[in-house]
Amino acid sequence: MPDPIDPLDEAAFQRAVLPMWEYLARADPPVVSDVIFVFGSEDLSVPRRAADLYHAGYATSVLLTGGSGPMTATAFEKAEALVFKDELLRLRVPEHAITTEEHAGNTLENVRFGMAALRAAGQCPRSALLVSKPFVTRRCVATFTRQHPEVVVRGCPPVGSPAARRDRHHDAFAARLVAELRRLERYAECGDTTRQVIPPVVSATASRLDEWLRGGRSFVGCHAAGTGPP
Repeated sequence: MPDPIDPLDEAAFQRAVLPMWEYLARADPPVVSDVIFVFGSEDLSVPRRAADLYHAGYATSVLLTGGSGPMTATAFEKAEALVFKDELLRLRVPEHAITTEEHAGNTLENVRFGMAALRAAGQCPRSALLVSKPFVTRRCVATFTRQHPEVVVRGCPPVGSPAARRDRHHDAFAARLVAELRRLERYAECGDTTRQVIPPVVSATASRLDEWLRGGRSFVGCHAAGTGPP
């Protein structure tokens, strides 16, 4: 099936996905915390954001968690956490400030294994700044608050619009955002995350995007205000 979305100009695509992006890419103002807790991925803007937070004095400890996943198994020659560590060292974050966890394969394991690694290093954080790819930030926060409610967390992803952070073709990126919203619902049902209140405009946007993707239809005419398909 031909790509139904790539022919669109970028501005039209941004309007199509913006309600979901703004909801999923939760961004809280950073405050001084015990640890900067970094979720592995293929996106090097994530450790760069962590380095910025460290140098700004928001925490004196950085935890990097991640083994390998579908997008890093062939892209990286070592665990995500170790690739991120190399980037932090390049950005002059001192090695003594960094703790790594190299086996987690999903967000739930990131939280569980990452906290275990911190405890093994003699750290028991009561507050954390969570740094991840923007569109998974809400799920990272929801997972953390369910698994470790004693830790006060804030989502602090790299800053940027969908245009700046899109990591795949338009249709694949839209499908990934829809899938992320569905994961929030599904993981809450099985008890892995805290249940999230999804605004009606976000649910409606996801339904429209899903319908159009399934039908191979163009996103022309899709706007954040809720314009329906022709």
